[in-house]
Amino acid sequence: MAGSLDELPEQRKYARWWEWLPARVRVLEGASLREDRTIRRLGAEEIERNRDLRTFVESHKIEAEDPLVYVAYAEGGFGRYRLAAIFLFPPDIAPPRIYCLDGPRGTAASEHRTSEVELCLYYKDDPDERRWKPEDGLRRLFDLARRHVTGEYISRETGAWPIEEAPHGETEPARPDPSLALPPLRKPGRNEPCTCGSGRKAKRCCWR
Repeated sequence: MAGSLDELPEQRKYARWWEWLPARVRVLEGASLREDRTIRRLGAEEIERNRDLRTFVESHKIEAEDPLVYVAYAEGGFGRYRLAAIFLFPPDIAPPRIYCLDGPRGTAASEHRTSEVELCLYYKDDPDERRWKPEDGLRRLFDLARRHVTGEYISRETGAWPIEEAPHGETEPARPDPSLALPPLRKPGRNEPCTCGSGRKAKRCCWR
């Protein structure tokens, strides 16, 4: 590895944005790692061991120690899946890439994927209330991903997509609808439904 950030190739330097913008990482993490114990940051060795993350790194001509990557679990009738959030750039510049590392892949999982493992959580030009924002934090991002893989499972079981569906491809963005804004985050009671949408009680899911 090069001796300093300045000596790295441009693509590696940009991928290590988290080194020179630590305040944005603090906003992103907030209380998420404390509130949701399944969320953790991945190290270079773990990224190297996973074929999908390794492929991502290689395709962007960077090294495994460069990108900021977090992993969390989703649980439901499908079992337990690992979800990965890859922040190649600061999240206010480019949205993270969300991967489901386990279970069915591509269209066998659902039509709501942009690749074999990448989840399509929202349309790029949708209004703010329909999109994740950096200040929403990691927990909310992973909750959206959990909701998505739960929707995929329900769709595979019933043939119907249970979540509001946006058209795919180059299409007009959805109209603004403030009523769809996500409510403030709060910790659910132990016997209340988990915030990830699995249908399980919080004490038996993400809030154990």
